[in-house]
Amino acid sequence: MLLTVAEVGERLKVSSSFVYRLVASGQLAVVRVGNGQGRIRINETDLQIYIDSRRVEEQGPKQSRCQPRLSLQHLKLPESGG
Repeated sequence: MLLTVAEVGERLKVSSSFVYRLVASGQLAVVRVGNGQGRIRINETDLQIYIDSRRVEEQGPKQSRCQPRLSLQHLKLPESGG
């Protein structure tokens, strides 16, 4: 079944302009129906391919992006005389 841009937007819970950006960037394949450039329609299979390509699998506990703190106990800092 072919879907309109608005229908795809409703399914993804995004705006039509976002769907047009997906199409323009080549992330979402379309079918052109009609004369000239034609009306844009999205095949349900192509929509599912896009959705599957965006799937993120959980990879256990989140890893910290920060480097572990280094222990600097071996350094001797001068005492501040105050």
